Amino acid sequence: MNAPGVRSSSAATLLSVRNLRTEIDTENGTVTAADGVSLDLHGDEVLAVVGESGCGKTMLALSILGLLPRRTGRIVDGQVLFRGEDLTQATPARLREIRGAEIAMIFQDALTGLHPLQRVGDQIVEMIRAHEPARRDAARRRAVDLLDLVGIPDPDRRAESFPHELSGGMRQRVMIAMAVALDPAVLIADEPTTALDVTVQAQVLETLARISGDLNGSILLITHDFGVVAGFADRVAVMYAGRLVEQGPVAEVYGRPRHPYTAGLLASMPRIDDVPGRLPRIAGTPPNLVSPPPGCRFAPRCSLAGDICREVPPETRLWPPDGGVTVACHHAEQVGAG
Repeated sequence: MNAPGVRSSSAATLLSVRNLRTEIDTENGTVTAADGVSLDLHGDEVLAVVGESGCGKTMLALSILGLLPRRTGRIVDGQVLFRGEDLTQATPARLREIRGAEIAMIFQDALTGLHPLQRVGDQIVEMIRAHEPARRDAARRRAVDLLDLVGIPDPDRRAESFPHELSGGMRQRVMIAMAVALDPAVLIADEPTTALDVTVQAQVLETLARISGDLNGSILLITHDFGVVAGFADRVAVMYAGRLVEQGPVAEVYGRPRHPYTAGLLASMPRIDDVPGRLPRIAGTPPNLVSPPPGCRFAPRCSLAGDICREVPPETRLWPPDGGVTVACHHAEQVGAG
């Protein structure tokens, strides 16, 4: 895997999301969880999608894999291209072939993502045999090897454990082992370090990076924590209220954010060299996506907002024009100059 923020310009595009629009029916109305989202994931790359809770990150991931709620969720526009194949047009049988074997997902809560009444080794075996004509004993050996690969001590014994008998960090490693069991090209990791202490967070991220590097795979990391992204991701896409507001190499976005929302998220991160006190925060709350504001969705919380922001949705553009960062903001020049 390349160093953070560095990607070969010749890297092929594995996954391409184009103008994706996903709707979810709720008791209060229809929510557009992903509204015109476009992004690319290249080979041998970590792309982090960052934003507050409820901004649509997980629904984006579920849309990619065709795992939206059956009765209430649907993709109404756009494409999800995996190696050129549009997954929004794929049959359920084809999606089952792709899930796990080509694109795998590590879910946010390992305790609920694992079957509570099955030993973890058996769950990995089931994953392998669902896609490969492997004998049970061979799949069992592979499961133990995978637990060893992700850093679980005494993997043969731990394979006999039930999920509740493992620590949170170990359960997350089991989820990683299941996800990489079939050497997928893409790993989607949905908040993989939530509810873990900082030491275990670092260990889980290190495991993800090492495994992805060994398999020459790519990672789409979903997170609300900008601190997790630094030193781990190559590029970052900032999502707010169902829309992507900024995308670019991590070093550029961290060093000079172009969108006020990105700048606010970065300012709210605790720093070792800060004077003790109350952290800055972004005033207000995200909008109700049943009836979002007509212009820029961040305008009600933005100190730079003017009439144009409240009336006209900003177009996504490169800023500076010859740079590598895209931003959807009428005032990107002012933010970038700060």
